[in-house]
Amino acid sequence: MAATSSTCKHWVVQGQICCRCKSRVDTKDLARMEEISPFPFPDPDCTHPVFSRGQCIYCGYFYDIYDYPPTCFNYLNFQLMPEFKNSTKKHKLRIGLGQKKLHLVLGLEHILIHAIKLSKISHDDSRLLLTRDDIFLLPNHNLLVKLQPFVRDFLSEAKEFFTMHVFTNYGRDRAKKVVSLLDPHMVYFGSRIITGSDTYYYGGLKSLELVLAEPRGVIVLDYGPGLWRRQDLPNLVVLSPKYEYEYFVKANRSNKKVVDGGFLAKALNFFKSNKVLLEGNREKSSDEREDMTVLLPNLKALHELFFNGGYYDVTHVLPHVYHETKE
Repeated sequence: MAATSSTCKHWVVQGQICCRCKSRVDTKDLARMEEISPFPFPDPDCTHPVFSRGQCIYCGYFYDIYDYPPTCFNYLNFQLMPEFKNSTKKHKLRIGLGQKKLHLVLGLEHILIHAIKLSKISHDDSRLLLTRDDIFLLPNHNLLVKLQPFVRDFLSEAKEFFTMHVFTNYGRDRAKKVVSLLDPHMVYFGSRIITGSDTYYYGGLKSLELVLAEPRGVIVLDYGPGLWRRQDLPNLVVLSPKYEYEYFVKANRSNKKVVDGGFLAKALNFFKSNKVLLEGNREKSSDEREDMTVLLPNLKALHELFFNGGYYDVTHVLPHVYHETKE
């Protein structure tokens, strides 16, 4: 039975909203409740299916995750017990299927963006680069980020067919900052940003266990099969090198030339002989460019075939759409 605001004890509250009954909770009430019962005993009738920060959202019991570790969806601020995880994933996928949407997991590095440490670029050179409207500086992370050409066009169109997730090996704080450049209003990804810190229980490998949807409805676009667990490879589309995005290219120091002089000489020194070069031929004309928008026809074809071809599992559809990639 769902709890009402009058019967719920509001054990787990985020942003003054109870995670269980969704009612607004005054912080003064929370302080008073902590004085009365700071360490609640487990409810014998509660199965503790959902945790937030180690605390059951139903009865307030603090659970020792090392004795019986739940599946951690820390990026969504909760954890699920194993027996509850599968039913929740099924439910989430059914919601998507009812909206005619599948789930699309995208790698971040070399797929949506290319980034490089700011320390590899001189101060003057970084100022030249930052005159572009698709290059951003994250000073707290010593990072310069270049967005993939037409990436927002891709995301805008793909969200009509897919619930999208980002999966990156970056730490949580850096990942959120980078994704905010792509999705400042959280329209495309929301809170579905899975990071390297979430992969602890999987040996540092990316895993569909961390995607809150049944794998039969999940497609992954990434550039390296070695990043993923073996059991998740049937859902993976490995992008060919022509789609692997690199804007900054490390210079060959053995061929380095030192050019002194004014502004033109500095620019020449940067683009030809500094620590980092721009790959001038990467961003070609619209007829030659292999940007992300060319991936949309195959994704749309996969979506159409899944919903109109009588398929139950996307892994049965992928070989028909991406037969060249899968070979």
